[in-house]
Amino acid sequence: MKTPTPAGNVRRLPVMVQPLAAETITGFLGRLATANALTPRDLRLHVTDLAGMSPSHPNLERAATWAERLGGLKPGHFADDARRNAMYVRCQHYAWQPTLCRRCGYNQAARTACLRCARGEQSSVCSRGGAVCNRHQRWHIGGADIDLTPFQEYAQAERCLSGTLWKRGIGLTTGELQLAASLIRYWSIEERAEGRIADRMATIGIDSLDADSVFLVAYPEIVRLTTILTDLSFASYLLSPRFSLAEQVWALEAAVVTVMNGCATPRLHQVAERIVARGKMAVETAFGMRQNASNNRPATLEKSLVASSQRHRSCLLRHLSTVRIQILPYEPGVAAPRNRVLVRRHPLPDVVEV
Repeated sequence: MKTPTPAGNVRRLPVMVQPLAAETITGFLGRLATANALTPRDLRLHVTDLAGMSPSHPNLERAATWAERLGGLKPGHFADDARRNAMYVRCQHYAWQPTLCRRCGYNQAARTACLRCARGEQSSVCSRGGAVCNRHQRWHIGGADIDLTPFQEYAQAERCLSGTLWKRGIGLTTGELQLAASLIRYWSIEERAEGRIADRMATIGIDSLDADSVFLVAYPEIVRLTTILTDLSFASYLLSPRFSLAEQVWALEAAVVTVMNGCATPRLHQVAERIVARGKMAVETAFGMRQNASNNRPATLEKSLVASSQRHRSCLLRHLSTVRIQILPYEPGVAAPRNRVLVRRHPLPDVVEV
């Protein structure tokens, strides 16, 4: 591998561009190349050469120093941006409660930037928030550019996601939004969407709610349902051993039909039953987790819930209040992973199958 060139010897390019909020280094370099009449490939190869990276599979996100120098940015710009937009995480440093941890925090997966913010150029960002640009009232996920001006509820949902839900450690890929979207999609199979949902479908040009379109059409309802499901009281009731499965399934169904202003359906009942049953099984696993493989002493329950949420792909466990759930008699079961292993595993969406 070639020795990296000292950053102090790198001169900035003639034309500067203003970086977007939490813009990725790859996206910034692409726009910087275009502004200076270069191809993104030429600039990528130049940065790869400066950083001493392998030219076959370079990770430009590790070339912050050279990107800042070439773009005329202050040193540490990308690191500061990353800290401001870090995800709330559950880690051992704060007793496994959701918080901003400087050591364990990470940025959510990069997504396409709003084309209006990027002045028509393609780029990517990893800022807090979701799929809506409230500045321009556009839907911008996956390179789309859809006008949401007639539907102000999208702006309210985006503020909720970047505020209340963000502080619960919820982002676009952590699983909670996907769980809510699946419940709404299965409800829509047997219940016809009306009112605002039907208006959005007609305006955007979508005929039915499938796995691809439900996130766009029902985004406000998905965020609202996620807010309900991850509330401490609701999540604790939904998965606590002290209540019956039938009562908890009814509560989950009620949350969906209330948000959607509809009626319960057999398909929704089937999905809700599987979600609750799997969640309760994951809670039982958490109650029996040992500290490690070499002893049978119980692990900290907060840590066990996080570990079991990963093991069973049940994201709601990360939002349980241990004060509000009945503790079952301890029977040694599986061993809890090491702290560094838990922190390294980022949350994944639940597996919802019918």
